[in-house]
Amino acid sequence: MPSSKIMAARPPRKEDVEPSHEILFALDNIPLDLPIARAASRVVSGFLDYLILIVLALLWTVTVLLLLDWSGTARIIILLVVGYFLLEYGYFAVVEVATGGRSFGKWTMGLTVVTRRGGRPPTTALLLRNAVRSVDLLVGIPLMLLDPLARRLGDRLAGTLVVHVRRSDEWVLHRVPRGWGARELAVLESFLRRVPDLEPERSQRMAQRLLACIERDDPDLLRGAPAAGDPVERLRQAVSAEKL
Repeated sequence: MPSSKIMAARPPRKEDVEPSHEILFALDNIPLDLPIARAASRVVSGFLDYLILIVLALLWTVTVLLLLDWSGTARIIILLVVGYFLLEYGYFAVVEVATGGRSFGKWTMGLTVVTRRGGRPPTTALLLRNAVRSVDLLVGIPLMLLDPLARRLGDRLAGTLVVHVRRSDEWVLHRVPRGWGARELAVLESFLRRVPDLEPERSQRMAQRLLACIERDDPDLLRGAPAAGDPVERLRQAVSAEKL
């Protein structure tokens, strides 16, 4: 059967008869299958990385103090400050470039860096996002808390996002609309996983779009689900059990 169309920019219309494979986008124009990492998990990830940096900084401090005499105090201070910056930038930049976006802290927390479309970030983006990390130590957490995509300054400049790495065993759908392909089902599954992280108004609007698509392609799936009330709950009931 022809694949369903999930519209990105508007709800489906009756005159839309040609099948396509567009992904439903959130109001922030980010694909729903990107499980955005929130500020809390990113803070823990950064804490683990900075534990490593503290050890490296202590080793650098001891090395400088042992190799230089105290007559050149200004030179010692300059070397320490420059060394700290290079350690911080070098650690994150080199490790993320080498691993494609995963520092030790991100690996521990199951996070990775991606582009806004979910692809592997280029080297230039990884270098750029880490160039302002010292500034993000001051403003990064407030920016992540205020941003729906939890982006710090470096992410905004580089066009990157930090997301949770998918688990292959995650699956929330028990019933699926007739004719829907793997891509449409992935959108539906991803939306249901992301509901707790979305603003209520945004999640309800996207649920209404998905319900409209199901109503068009497989209205029997919605029988028994209450027509009124929370559209997210109606969508969840429609696909979460064999019988309602």
